[in-house]
Amino acid sequence: MKIKVDDQLIEKLQRLALVEINDNEKEIIKNDISKILEFFNKINELNLENVDPLFHPISQGKLRKDEIKTPLDRDSALQNVKRKENGYIIGPSTVE
Repeated sequence: MKIKVDDQLIEKLQRLALVEINDNEKEIIKNDISKILEFFNKINELNLENVDPLFHPISQGKLRKDEIKTPLDRDSALQNVKRKENGYIIGPSTVE
């Protein structure tokens, strides 16, 4: 499938991303998107018939076994908290 990278596409992406793009940036973005799509087109040309899909980038990952553990109770989780109130952690104010 060939995607046409033009001003109409960039304006649609601008609306979807809720950003403002000036004319100079539009040209840069059009060029970058074109390069990305060219790269994916090259990948699509490869014969990947006998290649198994990877579900993890490291084939022999060091993963721990899934074990069911009981979670901390509220009192244990809050025992080292400096500021707490009614069973909740009191954090710094984010609004002045």
